[in-house]
Amino acid sequence: MKRNNKTKQSLLLLVSLWSLNITAQEVWNIDQCMAYAVEHNHIVKQRHLEADNYRMDRMKAIGQFLPGVSGNVSAQYNFGRSVDPETNTYISKSTFNNGYSMEASIPIFRGGSLINQVRKSKANLLLGKAALQEARDNTALETFQAYIDALYYYGTTRLAKQKLAESDSLLYKTRRQETLGLKGMADVAQMEAQQASDAYNLTHQQNLYETAMLTLKQKMNFPIEEALLLDTCLLEQSTLEQEQLAIEHADNVFRLALNCNPVLKQAEMQKQSANMDRKISWSSFVPSISLYGGISSSYYKELHQTGYPPFHTQFENNFGSYFGISMSIPIFNRLSGIANMRQARNNYRIATEQYEAQKEELQKLVQQAVQDREGYLKESIQMEKKVASDSLAYHVTRRKYEEGLMTSLDVQNNAATLLESQTGLLQSKLTYLMKCRLVDYYKGQDIIRNNE
Repeated sequence: MKRNNKTKQSLLLLVSLWSLNITAQEVWNIDQCMAYAVEHNHIVKQRHLEADNYRMDRMKAIGQFLPGVSGNVSAQYNFGRSVDPETNTYISKSTFNNGYSMEASIPIFRGGSLINQVRKSKANLLLGKAALQEARDNTALETFQAYIDALYYYGTTRLAKQKLAESDSLLYKTRRQETLGLKGMADVAQMEAQQASDAYNLTHQQNLYETAMLTLKQKMNFPIEEALLLDTCLLEQSTLEQEQLAIEHADNVFRLALNCNPVLKQAEMQKQSANMDRKISWSSFVPSISLYGGISSSYYKELHQTGYPPFHTQFENNFGSYFGISMSIPIFNRLSGIANMRQARNNYRIATEQYEAQKEELQKLVQQAVQDREGYLKESIQMEKKVASDSLAYHVTRRKYEEGLMTSLDVQNNAATLLESQTGLLQSKLTYLMKCRLVDYYKGQDIIRNNE
């Protein structure tokens, strides 16, 4: 009875461990991999901190409109010759001085530089957000490409296994027919060579798949030692099921990309920031006006002497305040003002040219992506038809070979043609999916689709 209980407990333990192992091996789809990569990417984290610094710069620019307030407290012991604050004459006594003051100042006019600093900080803040978005998008796109490569080599490995299984089966039948006198040694040798070639190809494809998986894990910053199971449902779908092509012109996609592309947004904000620097440089030629004021009080006493008014009395009697306005007029600054203004103007022109160049580059990328999407869709549809025809031709040739109506070379040629067609279909289908996602990205849609 005890032995049966122990056996049941052992079985329950094994079942629980097996279920935990199955649960731990989660299947990762392409959006989960991209989200994981973005979350753990170091460049994305750096861009996030840089965007926060731009936010602090904007806070400082807004704070320049507020008054600046400072306070001062001093205490001083004098021994020997010093100035008596009551009579303003020199005395030779030991004294103690205690002073308090507070001052405030506020800028009234700075030639428009303060408001332009705020506008520049706003442009830089948007620049930081666009740089952060670019880092996220680039990480997601690189992960997408690595995922597609891993799926491709997974598919080629599966095709290589099927090809090797076909060769093993055909080699077995050829050997059987050779023993019956229906085939010769040349046919057996040819099939053995084909089987060895297919075994090598399988090993080669498995190595490429392992390399692609390593690259994907590195792009994701995924632990190398942990297993990563990919969702292979995309390989089972036909091109018609995946078709997302809509009748739209590349110019329409480009117009949408102008409003949402983070790279172009950065160039636009750099142009706007350079324009604000150009306007700020003008302020060095105009007067600046500030308003200031303050209060102060003090306490004085000779050491080892009595009869001085108490602290609160002196503090009230010595209390004073002041108020004023100041204006600074630039007269000659050793040509630095005119040089800074011309440099700012040149920087603005440079930023304008960079923006126009980036816009042209974006248009080329959009046109290429739309053209590639349409081209790979057509290729995938035609390759599906070709795979169906090559598969039929291979099976007919194999049957005729088994009947002695075809040679082994005919079988090898048809098998190689079928494998090439299947590989081409796999590549064009996966590339079409990637181009569809890229075109949607240029249209303003998120690369990572969490709702799918």
